[in-house]
Amino acid sequence: MPERDVPGTWNGPKESYSWYVVLVLCVCGMVAFIDRQIINLLVEDIKADLQISDTEISLLQGFAFAVFYALAAVPLGRLADTSSRRRLITAGIVVWTAAAAACGLAKNFWQLFIARVFVGVGEATLTPSGFSMIADLFRPGRVSLPIAVFTASSFVGSGVALLVGGYVIAMLSRAEAISLPIFGELRTWEAAFIICALPGVLVALWFFLTVREPARRSAMTEKTVTDAESRPSLAEVWGFVQTNSRVFIAVFAGISVLAAVQFCLGAWVPAHFIRNHGWTPSQVGYAYGLIFLICGTGGAISGGWIADRLQRKGIKDGHLRTAMWAALVAAPFVVVFPAVSDPQLAIALLAPVVFFGTMPFGAGPALIPVICPPRMRGLLVAIYLLIANLIGQAGGPLVVALFTDWVFGSPELVSRSLMIAPVALLLLGAALVARGMAPLRRFYETA
Repeated sequence: MPERDVPGTWNGPKESYSWYVVLVLCVCGMVAFIDRQIINLLVEDIKADLQISDTEISLLQGFAFAVFYALAAVPLGRLADTSSRRRLITAGIVVWTAAAAACGLAKNFWQLFIARVFVGVGEATLTPSGFSMIADLFRPGRVSLPIAVFTASSFVGSGVALLVGGYVIAMLSRAEAISLPIFGELRTWEAAFIICALPGVLVALWFFLTVREPARRSAMTEKTVTDAESRPSLAEVWGFVQTNSRVFIAVFAGISVLAAVQFCLGAWVPAHFIRNHGWTPSQVGYAYGLIFLICGTGGAISGGWIADRLQRKGIKDGHLRTAMWAALVAAPFVVVFPAVSDPQLAIALLAPVVFFGTMPFGAGPALIPVICPPRMRGLLVAIYLLIANLIGQAGGPLVVALFTDWVFGSPELVSRSLMIAPVALLLLGAALVARGMAPLRRFYETA
């Protein structure tokens, strides 16, 4: 049956405190995405100083971070189901902050690659544990919206990374020489990595000192789960996934393919505007950052809100329906924006691309903690992250770079790559999501 609020039965924390935890998790997510995405504004400087190609840059943007983020997320997701999520997230913030600063000390491709790996490993603690905590803090029927807000923090982080990164780069570029205490003389891109990593220290302290570990509860029944019940075997988890395989294919594969669209745009839209429209990194950062901040955040939150509304109205496939239609609406705008010669018009066309393109992330992943037993949430969210990052963050930037380097053979023709790869991914993702809608309806009928 669809989730329902049952007045008077909730024995969890006050909703004001629960939303406070969501706020803190959102700030953690924003800081994580600043450290993750700042590299996208530094592409041309890094290429020039380290003498590397678009394909190698795409490996730093995607593969180095995403593959190891994804691989680490599975054991860390298992830990989120069986140990303190509060301590796990705190340790992760410390690791990714140190690694993000280390990116600014890299002197060659492999040093930067290894630093990006550890940024990914640290950030892999946040989403599985965060999803799991949120599902334990809110009553049934109210879970999708706070998860969507938490998911939206990544887009706020992407926007802030572009805005703050653009500002930091502009300030550093004006300096005749850059010298930071302890680190000494630095180039612009090196100093940008280190400066943008510093807020992680304060966030780690804030999270650890003010957030409590919540009791584990079922999102379907509100029942508190005991420690013994919260440690399922891997065979039990696999059995649950197999029983609902088409629903999980829709979320794990379909939403991951849609994620690849945003990652390839985030990685290469700045380069497109710099190479083809003559913009500076700061100009791109301000314009694209505002779009991500407003449209990305609004899209993800709208996706979760719509999914919750449809769920309460008895539309049992509402999460997947929202994701599918949003992807289809975004597709025409994706085709057009790289083709226009007016940069202002191109930026305007990016707004609906980001708004509708991010709605699936507020709706789709929120389905995992809603339908999964509490003792499986962290691991199954981690498996989603494994697939989403292998397909999305590792694959999205790489597909565009391969088209640019090997099909079109010119850096300026990244515009053509952006016309082909994202729309194909949107249509494929929508088709995969649609295949899970009928099985999801049957799941609720038999639950």
